[in-house]
Amino acid sequence: MTERFGITPSIQHYGCMVDLYGRAGLMEEAESFIASMPMEPDVLIWGSLLSGSRMLGDIKTCEAALKRLIELDPLNSGAYVLLSNVYAKTGRWIDVKRIRHEMEVKGIKKVPGCSS
Repeated sequence: MTERFGITPSIQHYGCMVDLYGRAGLMEEAESFIASMPMEPDVLIWGSLLSGSRMLGDIKTCEAALKRLIELDPLNSGAYVLLSNVYAKTGRWIDVKRIRHEMEVKGIKKVPGCSS
């Protein structure tokens, strides 16, 4: 990209690639890609990884991505809700309860969705 178009990839470009890997079900490639980034992954990167792993029901990667998201943005309700939904999808109701309790203890409120 840099050589051909003279564009230095930004964090958004890397986030798009992680999202694409996730949508294609290539979670190992997404994780390797993140590890090889020349900058520190941010909330966008970890959110993309969490979203992709959620679609696949990859709980291990979801948990790892959530851990990193919480380090960067401890009040990110969306991350907790996504992980809780993955647990619910796989019938891990004790973990759903644990995540919801953790949100309550930390004072994190689920942002209600709305449509127009």
